Amino acid sequence: MKKKQNNIRVSFVDEPAAMDVTGSMVYVKTDTHNILIDAGLHQSNSKYDDFLVNKRRFKEFKPKDIDYIFVDHSHQDHLGIIPRLYKEGCSAKIIVAENNKQIMCRMLQDSAFIIDRDVELINNQHGKNYEPLYTIDDVETSIRHMSEYPVMEKVVVDETLAFKLIPNGHLPGSVQVLLYLKQNNVEKTLLVTGDIGNSKVHNYYVNKFTPIDHADLVIGESTYGDRPDLKTGQKERNNDIEKLFSIITQQVCEMHGQVIIPTFANHRLQFLTTMIYQVMKDYDFPYKVYIDTPLGIDIFNEYRKILSGDELELFDEVLNWDNLVFVRDAESSKALVHSNEPCVILSTSGMCNNGRIRHHLKKAVPNPNATVLFVGFSTPGSLAALLKDKNVKSISIDNKQYTCRCASFSLKSLSGHAPFYQLLDYYSSINTNRIVLHHGSEKAKLTLKEKLTSELEKKCKSTRVIIANSSLKISL
Repeated sequence: MKKKQNNIRVSFVDEPAAMDVTGSMVYVKTDTHNILIDAGLHQSNSKYDDFLVNKRRFKEFKPKDIDYIFVDHSHQDHLGIIPRLYKEGCSAKIIVAENNKQIMCRMLQDSAFIIDRDVELINNQHGKNYEPLYTIDDVETSIRHMSEYPVMEKVVVDETLAFKLIPNGHLPGSVQVLLYLKQNNVEKTLLVTGDIGNSKVHNYYVNKFTPIDHADLVIGESTYGDRPDLKTGQKERNNDIEKLFSIITQQVCEMHGQVIIPTFANHRLQFLTTMIYQVMKDYDFPYKVYIDTPLGIDIFNEYRKILSGDELELFDEVLNWDNLVFVRDAESSKALVHSNEPCVILSTSGMCNNGRIRHHLKKAVPNPNATVLFVGFSTPGSLAALLKDKNVKSISIDNKQYTCRCASFSLKSLSGHAPFYQLLDYYSSINTNRIVLHHGSEKAKLTLKEKLTSELEKKCKSTRVIIANSSLKISL
């Protein structure tokens, strides 16, 4: 008698997050549904290479055949390729957690603007005639297919598919995606963790991380899988709060210089602004804190709509702080760049590869009376990573060389990712047959696999730990 085929298959469709910390996408195929969990942009330090990766054709599916797209949070490496799919004929329903749609819409609109600008630069530099990956019209098409769902409720789609969105503590509204997949009257569960936040310290405006105890297959992030040395507990957070206060008071109040903080527009910016408010509000601090990013300002406005209770009360205090100044239009931003006013400036992007921050750095980097303050992880090779490196004596910004004379510091405890030992504790606590380590460098996955396998053995568990790669295919 012929053995009945297992018809639930999970693969990584040549997606970059199988190999590194970018471009997340997991493809799930059943007899009844074609599902994507995330559809992120590949982001590195080369606009041209990124463009070529992001315009690729997917080998294992056609966009028009996808039924559902689950997005676990609103960062571009998890949702930024979605409009491209709709440009190519996708009509899938996009499922996100509550209070995400408008923020995702604004993130994708900004992405369309950057993509249009980048492809013009690529065409000029390489003598090509590429079209943008997608346009604002493609963004609007994809947003019309997006629906929000409550967290911690099992939602039944049909007799073969259900899902639950479970907070993972990374961003406001960020979730783990738990799929219930039924084939031949047998239900299997698949958990994709997304980016897990640090559950040991308080992070403003994020839902509390909620662990689950069982899934047949777990696909887990491994961003800090090679950093058992990185400590991001409450002690380190307290030290960073003191460090933040010291840097601002010394650089701005005493030296009458500027503190420049590269940041991400979604959550990191709002988190940092709140932290600065908390440490400076009771201090005689007559200087301004400038928020120089239109996208970040729009997301501030969205947070005002989605927060409630004590968090909304705190957020309103921050917004009403007399020292806080929002800089939206380009002319005001240019004036701020040329100003010598003692102040704090937060601007995007966090890796310093795009955005207004580059103009601030052109002035700050060669200035011995300026401080550049970094927060969290920086992709190797990015401008942010180069500026962090004390051995780098000069850097290139927009094809011009700048000698590094500014001070440079990092606040490491403010990373939005769970540190090594939290990943280890969580993954080893889940009752599962297999864990696929995903969304991390090869070194991170290898290091975490070795330690996780040992931890599972100590707990007498037979869970198999697998390292994701772009050709991996798994039957569930």
